[in-house]
Amino acid sequence: MDLTREETRSGPGAWTPCSRGMALLLALYVLLLGWEAWRLGVTFDEPSHLAAGYMYWRGQDVLSPSDTPPLMRIVSGWVPRALHAPLRQDTFGWRIQGSFDIGREILEASGAEQKHRLIFLMRLCFLIFPATIVWLVWSWGRELFGERIALLLAACTALEPTLLGHGPLVKSDVAAACGCLLFSYTAWRYWRRPDLRRVIVMTLGLLAAVLAKFNLLALIPVAVAVVLWRGGSARRRLALAAMVLGAVYAGLLAAYQFQARAISKNELDEMKTEGWSRGEVRTAEILGKLPWPPQFIRGLRYIGLANRKEGFPAYMLGHKIQYAAPLYFPLAWAVKFPIALQLLALAGMGASALRAARGQAGAEDAFVWGPPALLMALALPSHIHIGFRHVLPAVPFVILGAGFGLARWGRRRAAKAATAACVVWLGVASLGIYPQGISYFNEWAGGPQNGWRYLADSNIDWGQNLPELARWVEEHRIGKIKLYYFGLDIPEHYIPAGKVEREAAPWAPEWEKELQLKPQPGWYAISVNSLLGYFFSPAYQNYFAYFKGRRPDAKAGYSIFLYHVGG
Repeated sequence: MDLTREETRSGPGAWTPCSRGMALLLALYVLLLGWEAWRLGVTFDEPSHLAAGYMYWRGQDVLSPSDTPPLMRIVSGWVPRALHAPLRQDTFGWRIQGSFDIGREILEASGAEQKHRLIFLMRLCFLIFPATIVWLVWSWGRELFGERIALLLAACTALEPTLLGHGPLVKSDVAAACGCLLFSYTAWRYWRRPDLRRVIVMTLGLLAAVLAKFNLLALIPVAVAVVLWRGGSARRRLALAAMVLGAVYAGLLAAYQFQARAISKNELDEMKTEGWSRGEVRTAEILGKLPWPPQFIRGLRYIGLANRKEGFPAYMLGHKIQYAAPLYFPLAWAVKFPIALQLLALAGMGASALRAARGQAGAEDAFVWGPPALLMALALPSHIHIGFRHVLPAVPFVILGAGFGLARWGRRRAAKAATAACVVWLGVASLGIYPQGISYFNEWAGGPQNGWRYLADSNIDWGQNLPELARWVEEHRIGKIKLYYFGLDIPEHYIPAGKVEREAAPWAPEWEKELQLKPQPGWYAISVNSLLGYFFSPAYQNYFAYFKGRRPDAKAGYSIFLYHVGG
């Protein structure tokens, strides 16, 4: 069975009931994303991207860490520039050119209302990425499986809680998912009918992907392989491969504002001490003869160093983890991906396996299942384990892959009932936690209330719940609350200064005092990442032992636990 031959009755350009349903779905999805963008507090990384984007649009793309390519800065950095966000040049952050420090200084100087407006408008710019993902799943699914299945897959994509939760945030994960899906869809279309127009579109998709996240540079050899395999004569294939590589290189230079230079010998020597292999250093030496953007090189080295050394402090199943942890992302898929979608995806995998066994598999199977396999192959040996969001680009593919199962078995009465049950289950789970999808955990983990026992960091606590804490303090008429907050948002922008007392957890040596906190009577608000202590030095990882053994008296969202200590 060649799935790509299945066409809709009304043709690709017709305004059918399913296409009208898709338009309504997109409109509702954008509204949900917009309300979430307004409602959520500032997440941990957003101040850094605010500062980096602002400086990019000032022609000063120099801040550290340069941990992402410039797509995010291009898309949203014009907002603080247009609003003339306060940018002081006599601060600690400015002296060290640190994006996190400068970002927080901008937020603090802006005041509550201007800060909220600034972050909200930047987030609105990012709605293009999740909306495009849903549209791409619809478009690709329509060509593969027909309109009805495509609409169902698009609805499942819109309801996936982690994608919805991260959708409006000023961060690279959803943008990377969009770029990866766009490239794969356009590469598949080129594979089906190779021509110059389609290879140009595929190259633009590839450029969007590599400008979103550094690990998607792995798609460049995939693109070259596609044109070498399907490009026609040997001369034409080589010409197309050169065109793809040249266009991506030119696009990188343009995106980095043509700030470029050759890689220096000192940089190559430093890469050797950072753990880069001899072959990688030799490749850098060869490619380094061309001019490259300094921020691009710094970004690759920053990510490479984290991925070769201890990475970042992370948490899994009650323990701090560093270096490689191959079970981390399989566990994240098990407890963060909705069970309803797990069942549909397994059916899709089974259908694709059956197609392969019967010799029916085609390019569509490879282009749908290949990218998530590649992304997982890159993730498993990684030393960076700070959230399911790092494999978020695989999620739309896995949902799209469910279409193979629906196309093979979906017409049966029992299958229709099971599919409907899965979609309802997904809707209840997703909308039940909205707009707190960042903290979503499925029923295997006992839901978001219990998720912190399995994973932490951006899986549950990204500093987003200060608005919920403020509402709780006001509703319960709390006179004063001690706050141990994980994040860079400004608590006093939500809670009057007289009611919140910010406390310093032992994040750094200057804040390390007693090994365990001995709380005085009163109310305490503790972010999950602080409570678990895995960011602290070993001697202080049980700093909050008094509270770890207690059930919280309340929660603000799912990431700030509230305790009352009696007199």
